[in-house]
Amino acid sequence: MKLFIFLSFCLTTVTAGNTTICTSGFTLVNNKCWKLYSGPANHTIAERTCTNVGGTLFMTKNAIDNRALASFVNSGGVDHVWMGLFCIGNDKSFCYFDDQKGSPTTYSNFAPGFPNSGVGRCVYYSVPGSPGGQWINGDCTEQLAFVCELPPTQPDICDFNFNNNCYFRLEEQTFSTAQQECQQMCGNMVSIHSAEENRYITSIYSQYSYDAIRIGGIATSKDFVVWTDGSIMDYSNLEVFGSSGNCLWLSLLTTDYHSKGSWFTGDCSTPKHFVCKRPIGDLNCSATPPPPTPAPPTPPPPTCSTGTYMAPGIITSPNFPSQYRSSCLYTLATYGSNKIRMTYNYIYTYSSSDSIFVYDGDSADAPLLDQKYGNYGNTLQTVTSTGNTLFVYFRYSSGATSYNGFNATFYSVF
Repeated sequence: MKLFIFLSFCLTTVTAGNTTICTSGFTLVNNKCWKLYSGPANHTIAERTCTNVGGTLFMTKNAIDNRALASFVNSGGVDHVWMGLFCIGNDKSFCYFDDQKGSPTTYSNFAPGFPNSGVGRCVYYSVPGSPGGQWINGDCTEQLAFVCELPPTQPDICDFNFNNNCYFRLEEQTFSTAQQECQQMCGNMVSIHSAEENRYITSIYSQYSYDAIRIGGIATSKDFVVWTDGSIMDYSNLEVFGSSGNCLWLSLLTTDYHSKGSWFTGDCSTPKHFVCKRPIGDLNCSATPPPPTPAPPTPPPPTCSTGTYMAPGIITSPNFPSQYRSSCLYTLATYGSNKIRMTYNYIYTYSSSDSIFVYDGDSADAPLLDQKYGNYGNTLQTVTSTGNTLFVYFRYSSGATSYNGFNATFYSVF
């Protein structure tokens, strides 16, 4: 029925308007869509509120937007708001925007003495001060107002309208049938080109209990995805590349094997709910994919005593898979309000004297989440943070002589 209604509409509507708009009650400011939430919340709750509508905490990446934000929040009687930015060090190159695009090394407005992750890793925007609109590190548990941000779009007949694309949720079909239905709607099965878009697709199923949906990609290897709409692969969230098929599924739940928001490969012939996508107003299906967005600068590789491992990644005991002979400290981090799920692939240590301690934060002062030691072989073991950092301490004693240690992978969880 939905397909029939859509096709009927297409007979009378040729193109969308050229007016830039915001959806979901957001306000258009400098070609950005902002919405003020004056009720205070800690940083995690603020970011998850934004994620639930497919957005992020606001980000200002130039002086014009930075000044505009001051006027926007002042109209609501607010002078401090959380930003979509966090820092894992005391230099701007170790600060990351929530959309994983660009870097504050290009533009920033930190107050003197900041960034300073020792004060707190979360960043807020302060209207008072000289000059106003300065950025300051704060404790992530502070209660502040916040502004959510969505990309602008244009009017169209859409189930879901996001960043100049229309999205439609449809019922269970095999991969080939799903693509045929999308093409009848002047679209294709959804391709995903940013963490922001990935969050949005996940958010439109927030009221459903499905475990996963189909997306319009085929993974030819763990490093390469072919999209049905012909667009380039400029973003990937592929967590599991297996042998049960090479069609991509998007996980809507966190399980022992998949993280919420991650992709995994599965059977192409199993019927599954899916999403169609088409550009705004493009009823001739002549989409031009957006150019790839440069990744933020990569910080120096972490070591056992310095640096931070950004998700996704792998950590191992020193010298793995050979015998370990030293201790090691690992700080794991992910973006925004995401959590970290660490999965042990292998554990073989010398009794409790050589243990892996996992702390729910960025140091051993945080609550202890887990301790592992002994021989687990290839038995799957997982541990998940409550925030966006995990601290792992691998303790070595001089008694070990022939033990391999551990190997673990870690991913972001929505």
